[in-house]
Amino acid sequence: LPLYNQDDDTSPAEPVKRLKSEIKSAQALLFVTPEYNRSIPGVLKNAIDHASRPYGQSAWDGKPAGVLGVSVGAIGTAVAQQHLRNILAYLNVPTLDQPEAFIHAKEGLFGEGGNIANESSKKFLQTWMDRYVAWVRAH
Repeated sequence: LPLYNQDDDTSPAEPVKRLKSEIKSAQALLFVTPEYNRSIPGVLKNAIDHASRPYGQSAWDGKPAGVLGVSVGAIGTAVAQQHLRNILAYLNVPTLDQPEAFIHAKEGLFGEGGNIANESSKKFLQTWMDRYVAWVRAH
């Protein structure tokens, strides 16, 4: 995506049109974010801004969402997740509040092929996903 520029709202680039189309066609959204300097990555904020514009034509409006984070710190994404939730609340994107999920990317979490190998993490994430699916269906 190009950097967001309000001057381009009336004639968005093709990748922006595709992003908005995909969001609009989605039943729900799942955000998995790292934390950079106590916030979300700039590229995520850029995508959020693109899909929320022009004013009154947000692709995000009313889409239920889940928010997760992965970090080398045990709760390293807590502030980024809260910042993302604040942004999403402004855009009328209801988010699953509980349970919160701060995935600690420690040795042994991932096995071969990138799959989660740690059994307690696997169980927690399955419980989280079950709750997320039920919550999306209710919305």
